[in-house]
Amino acid sequence: MSNGSQVFGQELLGRNYVVTKDIVVGGSIALFCLLQILFGSATIWIIYSVKIFHNAFGSILVTRTIVDICSSVLHIVYSSYVTISQRSDYSPLLGIVAAWMGYSFAAMSCLMHVLLAVNRFVSVYLPIYYKLMFRRTNYFRIVAAAVLMVVVVMVPFKLIPCNTIGYSAVYYGYIMLDCREPGQQRPFHYGRFLHITCTVSLCLGAILIDTATIVKLVLLKKSKAVNSDSHFRMRVRFTMQSFCQNIPMFIEVILLSFGDNSTDDSKALLRTMSFIVTRFTDFINSTAIIVFNPEARKFVLKRIRQVATNTSSTGPVHTLPSSSANNL
Repeated sequence: MSNGSQVFGQELLGRNYVVTKDIVVGGSIALFCLLQILFGSATIWIIYSVKIFHNAFGSILVTRTIVDICSSVLHIVYSSYVTISQRSDYSPLLGIVAAWMGYSFAAMSCLMHVLLAVNRFVSVYLPIYYKLMFRRTNYFRIVAAAVLMVVVVMVPFKLIPCNTIGYSAVYYGYIMLDCREPGQQRPFHYGRFLHITCTVSLCLGAILIDTATIVKLVLLKKSKAVNSDSHFRMRVRFTMQSFCQNIPMFIEVILLSFGDNSTDDSKALLRTMSFIVTRFTDFINSTAIIVFNPEARKFVLKRIRQVATNTSSTGPVHTLPSSSANNL
């Protein structure tokens, strides 16, 4: 690309004509985002309605789910739309802002997932301090600290030269833009550093924390040091929910790392898959509370039956013709 002849960020815009792949990729993004919004809304409803989730674990899930819903709305409104339409009559700044917001939401969601793993760890290893560490005021401080961390993580994309990222309608994912000035070299690939750091410190960290929690739960079960069997089963389910959600998240970050925000043709599949898998991961996370918890399934089924009963009892009322009514 020649920066001297084209507008900075031109590679983020559409090609002005649509091919089948655009519809498939854009449609996949929209589908997973819509499903995430649907199940994410159900997750929030379940957590606020079922008493077993009225704790720090539920609060963390609600926070992460809200973040993921915001991300899904962003990608329906922008990423999916520009991919399917392939328009080019808008400012590349929109693609840059979309990428900043998308990365910020993803980083916040990742931090909330790690916090979920820490929450399970503390509940098993330090149960005496659990309520103190995760009381409401402390939780708000933790969330505020996470938001601050996201800001700190995102700032270098702006400060380090030639590290501007954006969502590209043509490349189907986040890409690193060419330098503004012709001949300027990128001093440091911050996106690559961030992906590797996230993989090692957060994803692997969450897996190790959850593994340690599972080991402790197994030891507790073997030693029969369990006061309430139902409470113990609940802790096991919450921990397994957290652990299993590590798998798609880990795959997502690995694909991002190998995709490297590159526009090279050799990275096309990795770049596209990393973006779609991230949307799929958000969707999977939104279903976890129903998959792993019978209390959630019972609540949903009960509400479905109530709606079905109310619908049948308030069905269409058939009135008799006036002549027939007069004969009664």
